[in-house]
Amino acid sequence: MTKRTYRADLDLLTAKELKLLDEACTAIEKFVKKSPEINNQNLATRDAHATSYAFVKGSFQLDDDFEEKEIFPAKNLDCLIRISNAHMKIVRQDRTVPAYGFSVKLSEKDTTIANFPLVNFPLFPIVDVSRFLQLFISINNYFSEAAFQKFWNLFKILQSFLYIIPDTLNVSFQNQVIRFLRQWRNFILSFDYHSIGVYRLGDALVKLRLVPIHIPKKYQDNKIDLSIESYLREHKIYEAELQAQYCYDEKYQPVNFLNKMWKKSEYVPVGKITITEFLNKNDLALEALSFNPFDNIAALQPVGKLQKLRDAAYKTSLETRNKINNKS
Repeated sequence: MTKRTYRADLDLLTAKELKLLDEACTAIEKFVKKSPEINNQNLATRDAHATSYAFVKGSFQLDDDFEEKEIFPAKNLDCLIRISNAHMKIVRQDRTVPAYGFSVKLSEKDTTIANFPLVNFPLFPIVDVSRFLQLFISINNYFSEAAFQKFWNLFKILQSFLYIIPDTLNVSFQNQVIRFLRQWRNFILSFDYHSIGVYRLGDALVKLRLVPIHIPKKYQDNKIDLSIESYLREHKIYEAELQAQYCYDEKYQPVNFLNKMWKKSEYVPVGKITITEFLNKNDLALEALSFNPFDNIAALQPVGKLQKLRDAAYKTSLETRNKINNKS
């Protein structure tokens, strides 16, 4: 089968979507400026994935059978991972909704090769970019605006959820929800982590998945940050395989419809991540890092309309955090 290749029109946003993106960036800036108060912190926090469970460090090694090794500058790269909760507010470290983030940074000699922000659910429930932006703006405003405005923003949030319900009623999405609920109490390192959106792999289009190797579904500590640290201290290593699922036919592997699983395309190994070092999650230099996938080399750039939103959102969040935190 012939792999589908990148086309610029896959990323193209309409005038309405660009206007809403500007409004979203304003909402992000407003939230981040107020985040020390919202999260009861001395520092400004991220606009999403505010809770850091852990920073871990290790290496990435390309698979010997991976056919497109020339995409990467070396067979072995440094790897840094931030493990987080998806909520924009800081959540408790004990059991909570298991909406986890696994942001992978691959680098060579301190030069970023790729950022892959992964999550433990493979689909995204919203197809319409404008609907998503309207919901995103309302959620940010709900947390950052005055109390008397909260009711209006809450109404808009509920209205947006009603609009997106039809996008979640397909069999593919519902099957993944059931699978997710069955894993609700599983150990955070035992989950598969997914790109949801699409990336370039050279000229090809792929979805990415990180699959842990021999990690127990259950582990002892109730607090999530302590469970990660305890596991690495006990077992000395965490290993996972980075895999790619290629797009051959957009009928079965749609780039801009992220609410359905791709069909008729198997995952293939790209390389293995090996984590051996647990870092201090309170290190301000680590917390200041960005995992913007648009900082990737050209051959590993994100693709798709929803992915396109990330660039402006990440930059706005990072710039606002840096302005506030560098003053403190």
